[in-house]
Amino acid sequence: MKYLKRFNTTPEYATYSADTANFILPNVSLANDAMTKVYYNQYVDPYNGHDYVEINGLKWATMNVGATAVTDTGLYFQWGDVSGYTAAQVGSGSGQKYFGWADYKYCDGTSSNMTKYNSTDGKTVLEPSDDAAHANWGGLWRMPTKDEFVSLGNAVNTAWTADYKGSGVSGLVLTDKSDSTKVLFFPAAGHCVNGSVTNVDKGGYYWSSLLDTSYMQYAYYIINSSGGAYWNNRRDRNCGFPVRPVIG
Repeated sequence: MKYLKRFNTTPEYATYSADTANFILPNVSLANDAMTKVYYNQYVDPYNGHDYVEINGLKWATMNVGATAVTDTGLYFQWGDVSGYTAAQVGSGSGQKYFGWADYKYCDGTSSNMTKYNSTDGKTVLEPSDDAAHANWGGLWRMPTKDEFVSLGNAVNTAWTADYKGSGVSGLVLTDKSDSTKVLFFPAAGHCVNGSVTNVDKGGYYWSSLLDTSYMQYAYYIINSSGGAYWNNRRDRNCGFPVRPVIG
Protein backbone atom coordinates (compact mmCIF):
# COMPACT_ATOMS: atom_id res chain seq x y z
CA MET A 1 0.00 0.00 0.00
CA LYS A 2 1.26 3.49 -0.85
CA TYR A 3 0.50 6.70 1.03
CA LEU A 4 0.62 10.32 -0.04
CA LYS A 5 1.59 13.00 2.46
CA ARG A 6 1.15 16.75 2.11
CA PHE A 7 3.85 19.19 3.23
CA ASN A 8 3.07 22.87 3.70
CA THR A 9 6.65 24.11 3.86
CA THR A 10 10.04 23.16 2.59
CA PRO A 11 11.46 22.71 6.13
CA GLU A 12 8.60 20.38 6.99
CA TYR A 13 9.38 18.26 3.94
CA ALA A 14 13.12 18.30 4.66
CA THR A 15 12.60 17.10 8.22
CA TYR A 16 10.28 14.34 7.09
CA SER A 17 12.44 13.05 4.23
CA ALA A 18 15.50 12.92 6.50
CA ASP A 19 13.74 10.24 8.54
CA THR A 20 15.15 7.40 6.45
CA ALA A 21 14.41 4.83 9.15
CA ASN A 22 10.73 5.10 8.24
CA PHE A 23 10.58 6.84 4.87
CA ILE A 24 12.73 6.75 1.79
CA LEU A 25 13.45 9.79 -0.29
CA PRO A 26 10.52 10.52 -2.49
CA ASN A 27 8.95 10.44 -5.82
CA VAL A 28 8.56 14.19 -5.28
CA SER A 29 6.13 16.37 -7.17
CA LEU A 30 5.56 20.09 -6.75
CA ALA A 31 2.19 21.78 -6.87
CA ASN A 32 0.73 25.20 -6.19
CA ASP A 33 -2.02 25.32 -3.59
CA ALA A 34 -3.48 28.78 -2.96
CA MET A 35 -0.20 30.32 -4.13
CA THR A 36 1.75 28.21 -1.63
CA LYS A 37 4.27 25.70 -2.88
CA VAL A 38 3.40 22.27 -1.50
CA TYR A 39 5.68 19.25 -1.41
CA TYR A 40 4.33 15.74 -1.72
CA ASN A 41 6.17 12.60 -0.73
CA GLN A 42 4.97 9.16 -1.66
CA TYR A 43 5.81 6.41 0.80
CA VAL A 44 7.00 3.20 -0.86
CA ASP A 45 8.22 -0.10 0.54
CA PRO A 46 11.97 0.41 1.18
CA TYR A 47 12.53 -3.35 1.00
CA ASN A 48 10.88 -3.80 -2.41
CA GLY A 49 9.52 -7.18 -1.38
CA HIS A 50 12.85 -8.68 -0.31
CA ASP A 51 13.12 -10.57 2.99
CA TYR A 52 15.72 -9.78 5.60
CA VAL A 53 17.06 -10.80 9.00
CA GLU A 54 18.06 -8.01 11.37
CA ILE A 55 21.27 -8.68 13.27
CA ASN A 56 23.04 -6.16 15.46
CA GLY A 57 20.88 -3.32 14.14
CA LEU A 58 21.50 -4.02 10.44
CA LYS A 59 19.01 -5.66 8.09
CA TRP A 60 20.69 -8.38 6.02
CA ALA A 61 18.92 -9.76 2.95
CA THR A 62 18.24 -13.48 3.14
CA MET A 63 19.52 -14.08 -0.38
CA ASN A 64 21.97 -12.78 -2.96
CA VAL A 65 21.22 -10.35 -5.75
CA GLY A 66 19.81 -12.34 -8.66
CA ALA A 67 18.83 -15.31 -6.47
CA THR A 68 15.32 -16.72 -6.14
CA ALA A 69 16.05 -18.82 -3.04
CA VAL A 70 18.44 -18.56 -0.10
CA THR A 71 20.52 -21.41 -1.54
CA ASP A 72 20.88 -19.81 -4.99
CA THR A 73 24.17 -18.29 -6.09
CA GLY A 74 22.49 -15.39 -7.80
CA LEU A 75 24.70 -13.26 -10.03
CA TYR A 76 28.43 -12.55 -10.06
CA PHE A 77 29.57 -8.93 -10.18
CA GLN A 78 32.84 -7.13 -10.69
CA TRP A 79 33.36 -4.49 -8.01
CA GLY A 80 31.62 -1.28 -9.08
CA ASP A 81 29.71 -2.89 -11.96
CA VAL A 82 25.94 -3.27 -11.59
CA SER A 83 25.62 -5.82 -14.41
CA GLY A 84 25.65 -9.34 -13.03
CA TYR A 85 26.24 -12.69 -14.72
CA THR A 86 25.24 -16.26 -14.08
CA ALA A 87 27.83 -19.03 -13.99
CA ALA A 88 26.66 -20.15 -17.44
CA GLN A 89 27.54 -16.72 -18.86
CA VAL A 90 31.14 -16.85 -17.66
CA GLY A 91 33.81 -17.86 -20.15
CA SER A 92 36.15 -16.72 -22.89
CA GLY A 93 33.83 -17.28 -25.84
CA SER A 94 31.82 -14.77 -27.82
CA GLY A 95 29.20 -13.04 -25.72
CA GLN A 96 30.57 -14.42 -22.45
CA LYS A 97 31.91 -12.49 -19.48
CA TYR A 98 35.61 -13.07 -18.91
CA PHE A 99 36.08 -11.29 -15.58
CA GLY A 100 39.53 -9.99 -16.44
CA TRP A 101 41.02 -6.51 -16.48
CA ALA A 102 40.22 -6.14 -20.16
CA ASP A 103 36.47 -6.21 -19.45
CA TYR A 104 36.47 -4.28 -16.18
CA LYS A 105 34.66 -0.97 -16.68
CA TYR A 106 36.78 1.19 -14.37
CA CYS A 107 40.28 0.68 -15.72
CA ASP A 108 42.20 1.17 -18.95
CA GLY A 109 42.47 -2.56 -19.58
CA THR A 110 45.20 -3.18 -17.02
CA SER A 111 45.43 -3.21 -13.23
CA SER A 112 47.85 -0.29 -13.21
CA ASN A 113 45.33 2.48 -13.96
CA MET A 114 41.93 2.63 -12.30
CA THR A 115 39.74 5.26 -14.00
CA LYS A 116 37.32 5.63 -11.07
CA TYR A 117 37.72 5.04 -7.35
CA ASN A 118 41.34 6.04 -7.45
CA SER A 119 43.80 8.46 -5.88
CA THR A 120 42.64 11.25 -8.20
CA ASP A 121 38.93 11.26 -7.46
CA GLY A 122 39.35 10.21 -3.83
CA LYS A 123 36.27 8.00 -3.90
CA THR A 124 36.56 5.10 -1.46
CA VAL A 125 32.98 3.80 -1.16
CA LEU A 126 30.79 2.78 -4.08
CA GLU A 127 28.31 5.41 -5.19
CA PRO A 128 24.67 4.26 -5.46
CA SER A 129 24.93 4.15 -9.26
CA ASP A 130 27.83 1.68 -8.96
CA ASP A 131 26.37 -0.33 -6.08
CA ALA A 132 25.02 -3.64 -7.43
CA ALA A 133 22.62 -4.09 -4.51
CA HIS A 134 21.06 -0.66 -4.84
CA ALA A 135 21.00 -0.63 -8.65
CA ASN A 136 19.31 -4.03 -8.88
CA TRP A 137 17.01 -3.99 -5.84
CA GLY A 138 16.31 -0.29 -5.36
CA GLY A 139 14.71 1.02 -2.19
CA LEU A 140 17.25 1.45 0.58
CA TRP A 141 19.23 -1.65 -0.31
CA ARG A 142 22.99 -1.28 -0.69
CA MET A 143 26.17 -3.31 -0.42
CA PRO A 144 27.63 -3.73 3.09
CA THR A 145 30.78 -1.94 4.15
CA LYS A 146 33.85 -3.80 5.35
CA ASP A 147 33.14 -2.76 8.93
CA GLU A 148 29.57 -4.05 8.68
CA PHE A 149 30.88 -7.45 7.59
CA VAL A 150 33.30 -7.45 10.52
CA SER A 151 30.47 -6.46 12.88
CA LEU A 152 28.32 -9.28 11.51
CA GLY A 153 31.11 -11.76 12.13
CA ASN A 154 31.35 -10.64 15.75
CA ALA A 155 27.59 -10.90 16.27
CA VAL A 156 27.03 -14.45 15.01
CA ASN A 157 28.05 -18.03 15.55
CA THR A 158 29.19 -19.65 12.32
CA ALA A 159 28.97 -23.24 11.12
CA TRP A 160 29.94 -24.72 7.77
CA THR A 161 27.54 -27.12 6.11
CA ALA A 162 27.90 -29.27 3.00
CA ASP A 163 24.14 -29.75 2.70
CA TYR A 164 22.03 -26.82 3.86
CA LYS A 165 18.57 -28.09 4.85
CA GLY A 166 18.82 -30.99 2.41
CA SER A 167 19.46 -28.73 -0.59
CA GLY A 168 22.86 -30.22 -1.40
CA VAL A 169 24.31 -26.69 -1.29
CA SER A 170 27.43 -25.94 0.74
CA GLY A 171 27.91 -22.74 2.64
CA LEU A 172 28.13 -20.86 5.91
CA VAL A 173 25.28 -20.75 8.42
CA LEU A 174 25.29 -17.61 10.58
CA THR A 175 23.22 -17.59 13.77
CA ASP A 176 22.71 -14.49 15.87
CA LYS A 177 24.45 -14.99 19.23
CA SER A 178 21.66 -13.17 21.04
CA ASP A 179 18.69 -14.71 19.19
CA SER A 180 19.05 -18.20 17.69
CA THR A 181 15.90 -17.71 15.60
CA LYS A 182 17.81 -15.24 13.42
CA VAL A 183 19.76 -17.22 10.82
CA LEU A 184 21.46 -16.30 7.55
CA PHE A 185 22.93 -18.61 4.93
CA PHE A 186 25.77 -17.62 2.60
CA PRO A 187 26.10 -20.16 -0.24
CA ALA A 188 29.60 -21.25 -1.25
CA ALA A 189 29.21 -19.81 -4.73
CA GLY A 190 32.91 -19.58 -5.49
CA HIS A 191 34.17 -16.70 -7.63
CA CYS A 192 34.88 -15.77 -11.24
CA VAL A 193 38.17 -14.76 -12.81
CA ASN A 194 39.76 -15.10 -16.26
CA GLY A 195 36.85 -16.94 -17.84
CA SER A 196 36.26 -19.50 -15.10
CA VAL A 197 34.08 -20.03 -12.05
CA THR A 198 36.18 -21.62 -9.31
CA ASN A 199 35.79 -22.93 -5.76
CA VAL A 200 32.05 -23.57 -6.02
CA ASP A 201 30.91 -25.51 -2.93
CA LYS A 202 34.29 -24.77 -1.33
CA GLY A 203 34.22 -21.05 -0.64
CA GLY A 204 31.81 -18.12 -0.50
CA TYR A 205 33.13 -14.73 -1.65
CA TYR A 206 31.07 -11.56 -1.14
CA TRP A 207 31.93 -7.98 -2.05
CA SER A 208 31.86 -5.08 0.36
CA SER A 209 31.41 -1.51 -0.87
CA LEU A 210 34.85 -0.36 0.29
CA LEU A 211 37.96 0.27 -1.79
CA ASP A 212 41.40 -0.66 -0.49
CA THR A 213 43.09 2.73 -0.70
CA SER A 214 46.56 1.23 -0.28
CA TYR A 215 46.20 -0.72 -3.53
CA MET A 216 43.62 0.86 -5.80
CA GLN A 217 43.08 -2.31 -7.84
CA TYR A 218 41.71 -4.05 -4.73
CA ALA A 219 38.42 -3.88 -2.85
CA TYR A 220 37.43 -5.56 0.38
CA TYR A 221 35.39 -8.74 0.58
CA ILE A 222 34.65 -11.66 2.89
CA ILE A 223 35.38 -15.31 2.31
CA ASN A 224 33.94 -18.31 4.09
CA SER A 225 34.90 -21.96 3.76
CA SER A 226 35.02 -25.14 5.79
CA GLY A 227 38.11 -23.67 7.44
CA GLY A 228 36.21 -20.67 8.82
CA ALA A 229 35.01 -17.19 7.92
CA TYR A 230 37.36 -14.28 7.21
CA TRP A 231 35.78 -10.86 7.29
CA ASN A 232 38.57 -8.52 6.24
CA ASN A 233 40.13 -9.48 2.90
CA ARG A 234 40.96 -7.68 -0.34
CA ARG A 235 40.90 -8.88 -3.92
CA ASP A 236 41.25 -7.57 -7.49
CA ARG A 237 38.22 -5.54 -8.52
CA ASN A 238 37.87 -7.41 -11.82
CA CYS A 239 36.92 -10.67 -10.04
CA GLY A 240 33.30 -11.75 -9.94
CA PHE A 241 31.66 -12.23 -6.54
CA PRO A 242 28.04 -12.45 -5.41
CA VAL A 243 26.47 -9.52 -3.55
CA ARG A 244 24.45 -9.70 -0.33
CA PRO A 245 22.42 -6.49 0.24
CA VAL A 246 21.80 -4.69 3.53
CA ILE A 247 19.65 -1.85 4.87
CA GLY A 248 20.65 0.26 7.81
